[in-house]
Amino acid sequence: MNLLQFGLKPLKISDKPTIDTILNARNTMLSAYAFASHYIWRDIFHFYWGIIDGYLCLFAGYDDYIYIPVPPVLAKSPPHPYPLPFGERGSNHILSTVFAIMDTINKNKSVSHIENIDEQEVDCLTSLGYEIRPGESEYLYLREDLANLKGNPYKSKRAMCNYFVKRYRYAYEPFEPHHSVHCITLFNKWKGTRDKKIHTPFYHALLEDTLLSHMQAIKHYKSLQLTGRVVRINDQVEGYIFGFTRGKDIFYILMEVTNTDIKGLSQFIFREFCREMDGHIYINTLGDSGLENLRHVKLSYRPFRVVPTYIACRAKF
Repeated sequence: MNLLQFGLKPLKISDKPTIDTILNARNTMLSAYAFASHYIWRDIFHFYWGIIDGYLCLFAGYDDYIYIPVPPVLAKSPPHPYPLPFGERGSNHILSTVFAIMDTINKNKSVSHIENIDEQEVDCLTSLGYEIRPGESEYLYLREDLANLKGNPYKSKRAMCNYFVKRYRYAYEPFEPHHSVHCITLFNKWKGTRDKKIHTPFYHALLEDTLLSHMQAIKHYKSLQLTGRVVRINDQVEGYIFGFTRGKDIFYILMEVTNTDIKGLSQFIFREFCREMDGHIYINTLGDSGLENLRHVKLSYRPFRVVPTYIACRAKF
């Protein structure tokens, strides 16, 4: 897989300021428009990026094929209340260019596609002749709802938090580097529990990949500007949670793991973390990876909105 021939270069942690500056200019609620969302998966995907004809283009390689995990974004967007990722002009040209790059690498051209299309971009892509299909939706909440858990819809969540607070002596504190080994140990314990409950190859592979992404986030949390918190009980890390800010309105919760044997801990760490983010209006907890149990949990917190994403590919080859 040789993307260097197209003037692209491997994604490095030092690229974060440049890439985030461009991605943050996009008016979107989607988590994919943030460097951290991609970098933590670098052990699974090979990422390359570059500025092509004035557009930031990010490519992700897996095995022997590549795709685009976030649409091309103008490196210098003109003033516009709702700027389109492809610009007012040149949309078809940049899309044709990136698909041509993908087709050079992909033996099967049908796998060439762009993910994480915002709903406001669908009409533009459709008018250019691209086929649009649903991607993985993300769950958006009002931070105040998650921080306060008021009313009957959150009765069971409040009860779980109260149960934990009354029965455990705990420390809720900022993540520090010395917590790293304990967090990974906790993840492996959690993974073992999940492996026993769900017996599908897809889920087991997802857990293995997720472990690698958590390790990257924990290792590079400072460089990625992640906010992390842990809960310790008897000097053992029994829960951790990480997230990041994109813009001033939305905080994104990137990952959360707790000891499933400790009743109420998951609800507690989630509530406390959301309480801290009082400068934000919304909390985005990302998607559900197609897992019904995770979907059920995220819906139980009463999302303000389920934000759709789309995938673009060509209607004809």
